[in-house]
Amino acid sequence: MARWFISLMLLSGLAGVNAAQANPAVLELLSDSQSLTPQKMILQAEKSYPGVISEFQIDVENGQLIYEISMINTKDDTISEFEFWAKDGRLIRQKVEALEADDKDELKAVRLLKEMEQSFSQLLKLAMGDSNAHILEAQLDHDLGISYLELKLIDANGKHKIAFDIENQRPLPLLKWD
Repeated sequence: MARWFISLMLLSGLAGVNAAQANPAVLELLSDSQSLTPQKMILQAEKSYPGVISEFQIDVENGQLIYEISMINTKDDTISEFEFWAKDGRLIRQKVEALEADDKDELKAVRLLKEMEQSFSQLLKLAMGDSNAHILEAQLDHDLGISYLELKLIDANGKHKIAFDIENQRPLPLLKWD
């Protein structure tokens, strides 16, 4: 099972490289100095809403960059999904639902992050180091007994993906590739 998972992760990462090179518009939108960076939007959401961010991703609608954030509130056993305009951080939509069985892997990672007294933004900073890449997607997950942050990044060289072990605060070499 573990070999299958790693092979699938490697293949999906390689398939994404061509898509990034074919779509430089996403990189241009993320490089726009008029928009909030994903990191600033994540910090803003952490300060404004209860819970722990479990997922971040970008979307483009009609040429406009939108940030999508999911937050798990362990006190209420809910997951909140938000959409924000990247230009100004204004809230577009918010939906709150009860946690379901398919949220359990993210919930394990959120609980570990809380136990370590760390925020999603702090974990992102550690995982990215001094990289100048832009975040396309970031998600907490738990698989094969490891809670980790999965990051999909884009820069001038295309897309790449890394995984960062939450407990040991280091990259996961088996799931890191360019």
